[in-house]
Amino acid sequence: MEIRKTIERLRSSGCWKPSIAAFFVRNLATRRSDDLPSDDDALRSAAAWLTRAQDATGDGGIAGRYRLASGWSSSYPETTGYAIPTLLTLAEVLGDDRYRQRAARCVEFLRSVQLPSGAFPGLEVADNRTNPSPFNSAQIIHGLHRWYVATGDRSVLDPIVRAAHWICDVQDDDGAWRRYFYQQLACAYSAHAACWLAEIADELHEPRFRASAERNLRWVLSQRDPETGWFDRSGFSERDHDARRAHTHTIGYTLDGVWRMSDRFDAAEGREAVRVAAERLLERFERSRTLAGVLNHRWQPQVEYVCLTGNAQMALIWMRLARSTSDLRFVNAAFKAIDEVKRAQAIAQGNGGIRGGIPGSWPIGGEYVPFALPNWAAKFFIDALCAKRACLAGWLDSTREAASMTATTAMRGTASAASRSNPPWSRMLVTSGRLDTDRPRVVVYTSRISPKFANLAARWRSRGFTPSLVLVEAGDASRARRLWSALRHADDSARVCREHGWDYEVHATINSPEAIQAVERVRPLIAIAAGAGILRQRILAAPRLGTLNAHMGILPAYRGMNACEWSAFHRDAAGCSVFWVDEGIDTGPIIATRIVDADACRSIAELRERVDECQLDLLDETLRSIVDCAISPSNVPQRRDEGRQFFRMHADLRRVLEQELRDPRHREACGSRRG
Repeated sequence: MEIRKTIERLRSSGCWKPSIAAFFVRNLATRRSDDLPSDDDALRSAAAWLTRAQDATGDGGIAGRYRLASGWSSSYPETTGYAIPTLLTLAEVLGDDRYRQRAARCVEFLRSVQLPSGAFPGLEVADNRTNPSPFNSAQIIHGLHRWYVATGDRSVLDPIVRAAHWICDVQDDDGAWRRYFYQQLACAYSAHAACWLAEIADELHEPRFRASAERNLRWVLSQRDPETGWFDRSGFSERDHDARRAHTHTIGYTLDGVWRMSDRFDAAEGREAVRVAAERLLERFERSRTLAGVLNHRWQPQVEYVCLTGNAQMALIWMRLARSTSDLRFVNAAFKAIDEVKRAQAIAQGNGGIRGGIPGSWPIGGEYVPFALPNWAAKFFIDALCAKRACLAGWLDSTREAASMTATTAMRGTASAASRSNPPWSRMLVTSGRLDTDRPRVVVYTSRISPKFANLAARWRSRGFTPSLVLVEAGDASRARRLWSALRHADDSARVCREHGWDYEVHATINSPEAIQAVERVRPLIAIAAGAGILRQRILAAPRLGTLNAHMGILPAYRGMNACEWSAFHRDAAGCSVFWVDEGIDTGPIIATRIVDADACRSIAELRERVDECQLDLLDETLRSIVDCAISPSNVPQRRDEGRQFFRMHADLRRVLEQELRDPRHREACGSRRG
């Protein structure tokens, strides 16, 4: 069986063809590459691929896919339908009316394949022309309706209404579809069919269509797991449903459909359900730096390949949520998801079936549409690139204004509970009493290469402070690699300790039993986190008072990575915080915060340098108050919902920020807000 499967995969791969072999070589070379095409080049190349997919059929429809082994397939009515809005958008964005003409050809093809019942057939025309599909029919309704809105062509209204009535006829009483649905299963991604009934209901004065969509929305929301935010029955098959897993493609369908219906029906429950699920997906994507093609109900990866269509769909959903909620982390994730699709796009490929197209899976041999480039992957990728263009050129700036007000309010509210200092949302160090202890023992946790530790060490050396022990987290570096880094880097932590004559130990991880035992032997009063990785419960419990850390952002509003950049991007005040570390990400009790005067900063590098200097000052002041003055600092606990965890800022957002920092008008605007 395995041998037969391997032979079949080899046949499907087309690897004996020179152009396909060259594509595979590029596939391997660029899987993690950051050398990506521009958005404009990627857009034009994908659009050109879509035109070739239409020209390959000769009937006006768009070929369902390009198979590496056998070439173009036949026209696919469903995806031809929802390619119509994409072609209309391309005509507008690229200023090329030929895409509008292509949309007209799609319309004529679809009219030719509509069944007497009003339904449209499922699958590609080479495989089926007679069996109807409610899901596919709904996607075609969407395309025909967008054509009507764009052109006023009333000849498509009758096909739309006939198809919609048939879809309502075959809907079950509970709101799901089973008859004629894929594998005869009730699936939550039917939301992406019902939403198009909702779209046309009011305009066509058909309350039946609205009622059908409302029933489906109630049924889909009943499938939601309130604990994890997962939508059950989102997968393709009964096996998927039993395992509570789904492809990101059908997850994207589900979330998009629920959001569209909830927005139209003003259903707050549905909007919140989508927001929660989209945030779980964002966290999974940001932490893994990729989005596995199949996830389970706890949002855990189930496969090693990426479903590129799902990435593009999630980028669209994240951008829509960013605009609605003013949570700019969604924009950041959307841009990164688009980049992951770009890595799979072969713009320079000689084979026209590959050039500019988007594979089903990445690597292309993954189980979702293996060894083929489906037209819907290109469609959603084009949609995502056009949405990104609209974001950067239009609504991002106003969304940042709304996000700025939200973040500043949160910062002020938290600080008012902590202190009455001036300004009211900058909390300075206060004390809660004196420590009953001799000169306390202090341990430091750092990494193999840590500028933070090197800078702190220079300060400590100048005033005669010596930590009791420094633990250096080496990770998976070999001894030879550690020696080489010590020779090359002045901020090599072990080298710094040797130069200062400080006791230190090197461990693979700070959380290892050997590292914990080393700390427990010292019996420290306090620990300093100076560049080490995430600290687990046992190492956190070792020092009597706790573990101090400094953060380049004002907590609780700005947690996570690039915090000072994110505060500037939100047009909030930049600053830093000192806090007690817990098992969360920057969620421990806050000891002190300090605002930085960043008006003179002309670049991100200058901003980071100023905030970094401030955080080291604040951390050292806190440490000195404990060690030299035996003062116990007070603290203010954080609530998890008071702030957001941010992730590494996308290069395109960094460019926006760099331009603003160079612009005096931006600095004046920020100054007026802080005032």
